[in-house]
Amino acid sequence: MAAAKETTATTEKNIAEENEKPTPVPFTVSYNRQQSESIFYGCLVLGACFAAVGVAGGLPLLAFASLAPFAFAYWHFPMIEKGKPQLGANEEGLYVERIGFIDWAAIRMTDVKRTSVRNIELVRLDVLLTRPLDAATAKAQTFPFWKKFMMRNWKRIKREHGRELIEIDLHTLSANPDEILSRIRAFKPV
Repeated sequence: MAAAKETTATTEKNIAEENEKPTPVPFTVSYNRQQSESIFYGCLVLGACFAAVGVAGGLPLLAFASLAPFAFAYWHFPMIEKGKPQLGANEEGLYVERIGFIDWAAIRMTDVKRTSVRNIELVRLDVLLTRPLDAATAKAQTFPFWKKFMMRNWKRIKREHGRELIEIDLHTLSANPDEILSRIRAFKPV
């Protein structure tokens, strides 16, 4: 009889632990710099070589061709930028770089999608909004005009009934995608 009560108490304790909501802890995640440094610096070196040889050799087309690697490096600059979070969460909402904070009440669903291309696993976070992004943004982020032409970690997709889906690439970030999702769901379990 005592063993049955003890088993019941243990089972109830396990069920309570499983149903207990994890404590929301604010976090931010930035790009994984190791993945992108070779792309950025390689393009800078290639562009500098093209420009130097083109100018020194009197080859204007080669000097002009240096613009392509410089533009590619410019596009990828956010991936090596220090101290710039791309994704985060706190009580104000879900933070996405160059959007700002998306209000928790405006988020209908969050989910991680995985696809594989050859040996590369691509992971993205899908955030379905209940209203258009402009109305869902609790605190918009301002950023310099020149950053508008640089790579961003998300894309916006219009959906039915005025809803929008924000697809955020997680495979380029420096944290585990499943951990990111669990930390987001601690704030908004959907």
